[in-house]
Amino acid sequence: MTDLPDLADRLHRLGGDGPATTDETVRRDLARGRRASRRRALRVGTAGLTLAAVAGVGTAIAVSADRTPAPSVAAPSPGDPTDPTDATDATNPGGVQLVAYTGEQQPGFVVAKVPAGFVLEGATAYNLNVARADDHSGLDVFEDKLVVMLESRSVTGEPEGAPVRVGSHDGWLRTSEGGTQTLTYDDGEHRVVVQAWKSLGLSDRQVVEFAEGVTVTAQAQAGVG
Repeated sequence: MTDLPDLADRLHRLGGDGPATTDETVRRDLARGRRASRRRALRVGTAGLTLAAVAGVGTAIAVSADRTPAPSVAAPSPGDPTDPTDATDATNPGGVQLVAYTGEQQPGFVVAKVPAGFVLEGATAYNLNVARADDHSGLDVFEDKLVVMLESRSVTGEPEGAPVRVGSHDGWLRTSEGGTQTLTYDDGEHRVVVQAWKSLGLSDRQVVEFAEGVTVTAQAQAGVG
């Protein structure tokens, strides 16, 4: 059996004695190690900056998407810039449209336009009702109708609502919590009130346009209370 210490001694002699380790060799090895370490750190740092930049682009896109402008509304016409109802088109896209009225007029109020599919239900000395053709609820019912009347003689003070122009006259337009629109305006001789129920789907501009086509006749009377 081979003596293991003797075998190790022979192998050591075959390889020869290596050069002695000096302080300079140690210094160079340490310097190479530090340079390699700095190169690895630089590569890792650059990769991190690249990932951060990509993440920043993704964030910017997401914020921009969240701030997408809302759909635009009808642009105002070159008319009165202070009139909130002064729009380029008095129609109501997707809703009811105003059309010329060619039927028989009622005493008290003459109209030039009505919502499409509506008729003059009738009139009393105090109000005119414009309703759907199949609505026979009666002249004392204003629900789901367009109603024209003179302002009550019991009312004092200025009307409430946003100021608007009805032709060349002053008007005030307001919307109740339930959505009913009420337009009060002076026609030069009378103070007229137009009430549009929410279910009609008329825009503010359409309510004003309807009022611009109303003529008050001698038969109209203002109520009390």
